[in-house]
Amino acid sequence: MDHPTPTPRRRLRALTRLDVSAVSIARREVVWLWSVVSFIAVTLVAVGWPVTASGYGTHPAAAMAFTLVNCAAAILAVRWPWAGLGASVAGSLALMVVTAGAAPEWPWPWPVTVLLAHCLTVFVLALRHSWYWAASLWSVGAMLTVWAPAILSDGGHPSAFANGVVLVSLSGGFALVGVIMRLWSLSVLRMEQAERLSAAETSRRRELEERNRIARELHDVVAHSMSVITVQASTARYRQPGLDEAVQSEFEEIAASSRRALSEMRGLLGILRGHDTAPTAPLPGLADVTGLIESTRASGAEITYDGADTGSDSEDGTEDGTAEGTEVSEVVGLTAFRVVQEALSNALRHAPGSAVTVRISGDGHELRVVVTNTPPGRDDEPTPGARLGLAGIRERVAAIGGTVTAGPTLDGGFEVTATLPVEDADPLPA
Repeated sequence: MDHPTPTPRRRLRALTRLDVSAVSIARREVVWLWSVVSFIAVTLVAVGWPVTASGYGTHPAAAMAFTLVNCAAAILAVRWPWAGLGASVAGSLALMVVTAGAAPEWPWPWPVTVLLAHCLTVFVLALRHSWYWAASLWSVGAMLTVWAPAILSDGGHPSAFANGVVLVSLSGGFALVGVIMRLWSLSVLRMEQAERLSAAETSRRRELEERNRIARELHDVVAHSMSVITVQASTARYRQPGLDEAVQSEFEEIAASSRRALSEMRGLLGILRGHDTAPTAPLPGLADVTGLIESTRASGAEITYDGADTGSDSEDGTEDGTAEGTEVSEVVGLTAFRVVQEALSNALRHAPGSAVTVRISGDGHELRVVVTNTPPGRDDEPTPGARLGLAGIRERVAAIGGTVTAGPTLDGGFEVTATLPVEDADPLPA
């Protein structure tokens, strides 16, 4: 039985998972940055509020309000650069105004806590956003350093020049470090994404190589053997004159079955080799189950069919039609055909001489396929298998949202039941 191969949709999902992983890493980094910045901002508020109120002689309420705005700017800048820049400028300017009459020994126009909060906001903007946000806030800080002494104190504050030099140089250093760290972080993230994509492409290449190897093995072994069987069965009547009609009919059935298998094998080889061209022969569907059962009966198996595909008579003469008229998509019909095909093959291999019952029914929402065989009717040795058939059925049915149950029956037989959704099934390869 052939197995579903990775579709472009599945490959897209794999690449999407890589992108989601990268986004998760970036999100965790933002959470950590937000936590650290919030801690520093709260610390600056706890220190700056009493220092501004007592050291600069400002009203406690005004000192608290303006300090909160100034320190909250760094927190806002993690997510919204425009909000962080605006809050920093507004808070710094307000604190310059209320501290303008401070004693000469106190730093002005940038009190220490205001200066640190300003540098923190510049650093966050440089680290999280494009460089021009940090450059804009640094430029505004430099202009305030020049204008504030000229407007608010007539340039007479003795510490204004030294305080301004410290602000401009220190905030510029923070901006430079933030930009460098941002570039380094982006390069590391891109490198990790490139490594993940490279690993995915390497896995894909190995998968393609394995598929090509399997295709070569199938072509060299299975396809060649099937071709020999087809030729031998087709020419038996000419090579062995005097065969009666029953034997000739048996050879014709063998030749027809081998030709069908060879045709499907060519389609499978095309899929394994990654050919983009669609197979020229139609894929089997629900309507082909009757032919599959008839060709299997030619091997001597006793099969009772109660089906939904063509409304033909079953072996016991009763009319089919349990789900006659049920319309299914090509993928559901193909899946139902493969389930019946694999279940019949298992019954012939593992329970020789058993009676098999195939029932297909539908209610417009789902299609139900049940294949049951009785205990072996002969003492023949069961044919060994690779034990991959049922696994392949489960993979194929699960790919379109269906379910499969398989297990022994009470009388010692075996039953396979597949429930397939009639609607919203994803495409499957043959």
